[in-house]
Amino acid sequence: MNETLFAIYFPIWLVLAIGTFLFFRGRDPTFKKRWHRPVYGLNVAVIGGMLVAMTIPNWTAFAIFTVAFMYFMWVGIFQTRVCLGCGRICQPTNLITPEKFCSKCGTALA
Repeated sequence: MNETLFAIYFPIWLVLAIGTFLFFRGRDPTFKKRWHRPVYGLNVAVIGGMLVAMTIPNWTAFAIFTVAFMYFMWVGIFQTRVCLGCGRICQPTNLITPEKFCSKCGTALA
């Protein structure tokens, strides 16, 4: 494992988490719907890329993290919906099919 990448992983993760929270805080649902996919894709690309880069010497871990990275990218970008009624970001409960209705307000999700 690359110790240099491991040492900077957590500060970068913390900055991305706080930055994303502040970016979406108090925004209207249409803004969240427009920017959720690009922001999530950037976050997963940075964090997943660092995890994959840390495991390059170990090919088994590299393969597992690469598959997991691609799966979480797919779930976050294509299966997560934003409710236009209340602005909640609705993730799939079974990680395969997207939600049809908002769990908070019951509005149908598009």
